[in-house]
Amino acid sequence: MSDTLSYLENEDGKFAIPCQIKIAEDCVEQGEFCDNKEDARDFVEADCWIFSGEGYFCCQCNEQVLRNIANLSTKKMI
Repeated sequence: MSDTLSYLENEDGKFAIPCQIKIAEDCVEQGEFCDNKEDARDFVEADCWIFSGEGYFCCQCNEQVLRNIANLSTKKMI
């Protein structure tokens, strides 16, 4: 799986996983930089990021998605 994920690499050769959707105002944008790709994936999983099948998105963006869905549901009821 780690070969298909998008990773960021810094100048020190460390890896981080970016947030896939970046829609929340307080989006963290990327996970912590780690020594290797597996550790970067472990970090976002331990931080409870959501795996979409194509990448991960942070908890803040997940909350924004849920708020958007709730707003749509409310508008349909009116």
